[in-house]
Amino acid sequence: MAIAAGARDVRVTGRPLVSIVIPVYNGMPYLPDAVGSALAQDYEPIEVVVVENGSTDGSAEWLRTVEDPRLRVVYREVTQPAGANWTQAVDESRGDYVKLMCADDLITPGAVSAQVASLEAFPRAVLAASRRRVIDGTGRVLRSSHGLSHLHGGVSAEGAIRDCLLAGTNTLGEPAAVLMRGDAARASMPWDDRWPYMIDVATYAHVMRAGGAVCDRAVLASFRVSGTAWSSSLIGRQREQFRGWRDAVVAEGRVRFGALDRARSEVALAVRTLGRRLHFSLAARREG
Repeated sequence: MAIAAGARDVRVTGRPLVSIVIPVYNGMPYLPDAVGSALAQDYEPIEVVVVENGSTDGSAEWLRTVEDPRLRVVYREVTQPAGANWTQAVDESRGDYVKLMCADDLITPGAVSAQVASLEAFPRAVLAASRRRVIDGTGRVLRSSHGLSHLHGGVSAEGAIRDCLLAGTNTLGEPAAVLMRGDAARASMPWDDRWPYMIDVATYAHVMRAGGAVCDRAVLASFRVSGTAWSSSLIGRQREQFRGWRDAVVAEGRVRFGALDRARSEVALAVRTLGRRLHFSLAARREG
């Protein structure tokens, strides 16, 4: 692998460094907008770290055209599985805080500043989560505000995980909507891809062994659903993978979860699965 030349240390004395990490495999045509949204943040200091996973669609070539000292690119010669690429992206980070974003998602201007402020205000929290909008492959807004369910403000780890279990989904949100404390994130690696559809929330649960969450109901990210999105290939296994993660967390004794809770979870899971199928189906039709 090779690391892009020209990257500099962007730490500024007195303010925590934030790492925005982007694992990429065939990220075009969305990659420029994703990287652009990261570099457009009003917070300093940041570093944007891209792990380019042997793409064949021009992603690497485009990255070589970007001239910004805050951008550091790791070029892989051998493609690795998605979970391993996510893990390397976090391991490459140097920040006091770290945000992973997929190459087809976006973060809103001011997102990093808002989430750093949340974590500074709640020192016992190890991750900050926000609501996000859902967009299709063309950028059309499908849902203007989504996520967090009943979560607001400081939440214990058990409360955050239990909310996800009862909702039948990851209410904390996709990685673009989450900022984690760097030490806690790196100590929790690798990303838990035993259930690929649940890779984000399963890993958040590991991170939250070190503390709780702080939830901001402002919309600070955009999650893209499209026929080419990685998660669209997993949609058919959503229900079984959620159940696998839920049963593992309950078996660990991390949350109190009785028979009535399980029934509520099953109903919510059925509704969420249907809704996600409809979103991806509509997105695929528009792109077709």
